[in-house]
Amino acid sequence: MEPTDQRPQLRVAAAIALVSALCLLPLQALAVRADQLPALFLIYGIHAAVAGFVLIASFTGLGARRADGLGLLFVLGLAANLLLYLYLLPYAVPTYPALMSSAFITLLIAGAVLFSWSTRRTILVGVFVCAGFELVGVALGRHGLPTASFVGTLSWIAIGAALAVACARVLGRFRASLIQRQDELAALSTRLISVQEEQLRRLSRELHDELGQSLTAVSSYLWLLERKLPPDLGELRTRAAEARRLVAKTLGEMRELSQLLRPPGLDLYGLAGSLEAHLEAFRGRHRIATKFTADGLPERLPEEIETAVYRIIQEALTNVARHAGAKRVWVALTGKGDELGLEVRDDGLGLPVGDGANRPTGIGLIGIRERVRALGGTVTLSSGPEGGACLRASLPLPREGGPAPTASGPGA
Repeated sequence: MEPTDQRPQLRVAAAIALVSALCLLPLQALAVRADQLPALFLIYGIHAAVAGFVLIASFTGLGARRADGLGLLFVLGLAANLLLYLYLLPYAVPTYPALMSSAFITLLIAGAVLFSWSTRRTILVGVFVCAGFELVGVALGRHGLPTASFVGTLSWIAIGAALAVACARVLGRFRASLIQRQDELAALSTRLISVQEEQLRRLSRELHDELGQSLTAVSSYLWLLERKLPPDLGELRTRAAEARRLVAKTLGEMRELSQLLRPPGLDLYGLAGSLEAHLEAFRGRHRIATKFTADGLPERLPEEIETAVYRIIQEALTNVARHAGAKRVWVALTGKGDELGLEVRDDGLGLPVGDGANRPTGIGLIGIRERVRALGGTVTLSSGPEGGACLRASLPLPREGGPAPTASGPGA
């Protein structure tokens, strides 16, 4: 199961930290003595640097690769800065020891809840916070400050750390159960897709071979009957000719249906040839101009990849015809090393403007995501560069002589 993207949580936490610093700094600057202002500005500068770095990094490649490490850096950095704050300004409002416990407990619970920390990590960070607070208390005690308030506050911090550990443990169980359920549903979805393709293949073969041959035989018999009828049975001859034309029309429609169910060219000629034929038929049916490009593709791909890509493009074109109001559509396949890129773009109405609730989530798009996920790929749906909508997918390709990618590969 692929790890959860924690960048949204990082952005929320960092933004809250920055806003709180902007709100609290003017108040505390008025509450402390003038000789304490340099230390106060230093502490808030470190606070803003840690939060700002995490916020900016969450929008970069570093945030995508090291989101978990950034969450740990965020909590440990702010906790260490709070300990420095307490050491330099032990009685500056609101850094009095009893009021610091809420800040430490908030950081611990934020790590457990927002960043999905394990129980072990929460315990380690809790121990770090408690030990750091104790060391600061001992250091301040040597400077003549009373230590009784530090002892009471340490007890509250320890209780908060235990609460954070309990939250991490409970949430960890919930996440494990949810991941197991998602894995089961993903396996079921993959199995259903496989069964569906096998049924479509069998139905297409029966339509093309058995029923097609039967209708061809009926058409031949009608032709013979039409030829053998005497001239004085002209009306019956006409009826036979009409029946033969009807059989020919039905045979053509049945063959078209058979190709929609499972195009025979996909097994015979490969992915590119089948897509060219499908786009030509799409252009004739819907009067939408099409353009197809294929670069860097091997001569043949694994059967499951060819089938999935064909179905994805087929469903994407169906959505374009039904909802986009487009006049042109572009389909591109690009092979780059061990990755296959897919793009379907149109010049239609585009995606709804607004929040994610208005984004299209039809059965067709769900099917596309499931097919991509089953092969370990990624898929995105966005607005096109010049209007319209753009569907992009990336699928891993097997190495030479290696097995085809499966759902256990890298993770829509």
